[in-house]
Amino acid sequence: MRRFSLEFQHSVDHFMRYLRFSSEDSTYEKAVSECHSIKESSLFTEGLLLKCIDLKPLFPYLHFAHFSSPDYTGRTGEVTQVIRDCGASPNSQYGCYDEVYTIQKAATSTENRLPAHRHAGYIVIGFKLLDDASKPQALEKTWLQWSGAREIYKYSPRNWNLRRISLLRHPNVYRNGQPRPFAYVLLCEYSSILHPSNTVQALDMCERMRVRNCGHVALYQVHTAYNSLPQVPLIGQSSPRVVKRNPMLRGFSQDVESTESRRQKLRPMRDRSFGYMEEENFESFPGSLQKYDHYGSATINSLSPHSRSPQTYVD
Repeated sequence: MRRFSLEFQHSVDHFMRYLRFSSEDSTYEKAVSECHSIKESSLFTEGLLLKCIDLKPLFPYLHFAHFSSPDYTGRTGEVTQVIRDCGASPNSQYGCYDEVYTIQKAATSTENRLPAHRHAGYIVIGFKLLDDASKPQALEKTWLQWSGAREIYKYSPRNWNLRRISLLRHPNVYRNGQPRPFAYVLLCEYSSILHPSNTVQALDMCERMRVRNCGHVALYQVHTAYNSLPQVPLIGQSSPRVVKRNPMLRGFSQDVESTESRRQKLRPMRDRSFGYMEEENFESFPGSLQKYDHYGSATINSLSPHSRSPQTYVD
């Protein structure tokens, strides 16, 4: 089972919502700093920094990170420590979530990596429980209805490229009076929901979901995708074919024959094409020699590498 960490951040200043991905936004700077803290975790595999594109976002930024480990207790403790390192604030909500249910498109069943394209996005719906009396087992049996997953799956246009719908559950139980994060989070992942031709329709769908749904609905765009830091520095190794070669000299590749050796190989072929042998006395044929020499020089110049037009090679 994979483990996730989600963090929602309130806006510091509502005026900053008009600045798109601005480096002067203190909330944005804090979110970027937290990305570095998340990457330093030994169990972190990949993550996303999501930007809310709603007009008045309650949580402008959202961290979505994967943590992988066979030890469930150790994984939970590691995520809790990462949350402490991020510096939790009263205006932010952090949580360690388990993925309990997933609806995945058959066409994307082999694509397990998180999307990184700027047109990719998420419809995120968060749910809170009023009290601890609610039984998770009973809720999760009917999650397709109350979460809105059924409507999203049914009415999402094909050109949005719906990849995955996941229901995440917060495993901790909080006593009365303690701050409660979202007990359940529904993540709907799309590959091109925020293409310029789809953005208005996506915002309209989220507005309709707010009217019919009891959760917090928001539309997020992929702002930054990041992976775990390499644990061992990579050392380049040569292939067996390269190892057999001698080291290359500066400015000279030993795979290329020298000019003199190529001339020695081509001279007999050129001489035979001119109609005389290499051992013939050229002084006995002055007229022919002048003719052949002129013809030969013209031919050599036309085949000279310096006379060819430059070519561009595209890998």
